[in-house]
Amino acid sequence: MKFIVCIFLLSLVSCKINQKRNGVEVGRWKYVSGTKPERLVVVGKYDRKGKEKGVWKYYRNDTLFRSERYFYPYSVDVLFHKNGKVSEVGKSFTSQKTWTKTGTWYYYNEHEKLTDSITFEN
Repeated sequence: MKFIVCIFLLSLVSCKINQKRNGVEVGRWKYVSGTKPERLVVVGKYDRKGKEKGVWKYYRNDTLFRSERYFYPYSVDVLFHKNGKVSEVGKSFTSQKTWTKTGTWYYYNEHEKLTDSITFEN
């Protein structure tokens, strides 16, 4: 039984990231840029056609500042204040590496109190 658990854990740890197939990003990806004090890390997945899928998370200095859940070509976006509270929530449209806000976006202060809402028309 311990052997099976070890094999399972080893398979999880050995998952490859940042892979390309036929020149297209596929599977799990992790982008890292900059150094402390301004280090940016982006973690997410691409489908077999190179389109974002699932949840993408953006970290600045190990603090989550943005999360996107993809329903391609749309995504639901949540942005966070430095204190970890929600600052913006809305839907966006993604097309060939361009990102556009669409629909109603909600804006919150540092105490997560709704301060504004704006509707974007495309």
